[in-house]
Amino acid sequence: MHVAVVMPARDEEELIASSINSVPDIVDCLIVVDDSSVDSTAKIAKNTLEKMSSTRSLFTMLISGNGEGVGSAILLGISELIETVENHDDWAVVIMAGDGQMAPDDLEKLVTGLKYSDHVKGNRFRHDLGTQNMPFIRRIASKTIGFLTSLATGWNWGDPQCGYTATRLSLILRHPRLYEWKGYGYPNWWALCFSETSESVREVPVESVYGSEKSGIRIISFLPKVSMMLFLGIWRRGWSWYILGKGKRKAQVLIRLIVSIFWFMSWFMLIF
Repeated sequence: MHVAVVMPARDEEELIASSINSVPDIVDCLIVVDDSSVDSTAKIAKNTLEKMSSTRSLFTMLISGNGEGVGSAILLGISELIETVENHDDWAVVIMAGDGQMAPDDLEKLVTGLKYSDHVKGNRFRHDLGTQNMPFIRRIASKTIGFLTSLATGWNWGDPQCGYTATRLSLILRHPRLYEWKGYGYPNWWALCFSETSESVREVPVESVYGSEKSGIRIISFLPKVSMMLFLGIWRRGWSWYILGKGKRKAQVLIRLIVSIFWFMSWFMLIF
């Protein structure tokens, strides 16, 4: 399987060069998406990619984002990949941020997981080194969102906020609704979309990396927005699975009817 890395970056002039240079040798294509940076990110990325192309057999691109957010920037990079390569079934897409928060040594572990699943996420809480260097408020937020994401998808997600992922390009092509979410929270949105058709997913341990980078996430606005998205996802999954009987988990009409009654009554009682 060919491996493409999509690297979104916004105002990362201090870290973008090291992030680009950290991409492992197993990668065949690197697409850097400058998401409307106001600093020298684009210029530094361009120079770094040119040097890399002269020393490695690696296809590289630098494209401009639209400033709508990291989710949109990632999907722009993926769209560029779709238009550029052939045999989409032979490609995997790995998301590596331009702020150096994703350990390159873990990339092969993510890609290897695609032998067994179509979407593989990193889980920083399962890594041997733990999450001691993760800011406390981020750990609390991750656990909270993790609980809601597990409810909304029916999967036990340990670290849904980790954006370090490997996904078969063919799976992304089957889910056009991925393009409906533009900003932070895209890993949760992807999980929701994949859960609706019961795709094969898994988590693997990855290192928690924090340094001089500054997160663009504002917890006060992020938590309510993503929580509402996940809450609506809970109802959408119930309707899709139990009422319409979609997804790979087929069940008889009577069983779906009984489960539907308990599903929606329980949530109604919880709310009111």
